[in-house]
Amino acid sequence: MHLRGTSLLLHIVLSSYFHAAFSVRLQEEKGFGYEATLARQKKLQKEFGSSLKLSRHLLQNTKTLTHLYHSHYLPGVRFDLLPHSEQLPSVSLDLRTWLSLPDAARLSRISKMLPFYQALVQQLSDHEAIKKSSIFVSQFDDLSLNLRDLIHHVNYQISLMDLPAEYQSKATISPAQIHWYHSQWKNHQKIYVILRSLENFLCRVTRDFLMLKIRVAKGTSFPQDTRTSTSQPL
Repeated sequence: MHLRGTSLLLHIVLSSYFHAAFSVRLQEEKGFGYEATLARQKKLQKEFGSSLKLSRHLLQNTKTLTHLYHSHYLPGVRFDLLPHSEQLPSVSLDLRTWLSLPDAARLSRISKMLPFYQALVQQLSDHEAIKKSSIFVSQFDDLSLNLRDLIHHVNYQISLMDLPAEYQSKATISPAQIHWYHSQWKNHQKIYVILRSLENFLCRVTRDFLMLKIRVAKGTSFPQDTRTSTSQPL
């Protein structure tokens, strides 16, 4: 009887010990998980801040280049009178739809569109390079390199966010192959239209990165409501 009581007491003590040890380890694992999440959040906040800065720089450079190109090759021509290319994707969304986009969809869209425009800008650079004394080659080259840098940033951000499988597809929008005319006037129009499209895209990207930076800092998420509204396009 004494032995049975001793065994029971020992069993209770050991059970309590292992339960306490398990609880401590569980709390440590939770702590480690929280620290890992916090560290990843800080990395993303820094990354989105860098991408926001780079996208603003790209946007300003594109606006300047578009204005100079228009002044140099198409003085006095109104943009709304130029033919629009059906090969260039629309980046406009109504405000309600844009606000309701989940982070994954927002970042995934950027990752698919950036290579499209980077390939177009590289074609513009190659086209300008064959001209004698072109003043725009270096500016197109700078745009192409900065777009490529932004692509690397976004790919890293996607890996940090551990996005769902449907948002991790490597497929991008196939870049349009620019078909040049014999008429330089028509080619100038085409280049200007592409630059305006890139400008609109970078406006959207800049707003997206600002939104992502704010959201990751607050640790918040938007509703998944993607219903359309009558709001003005962005």
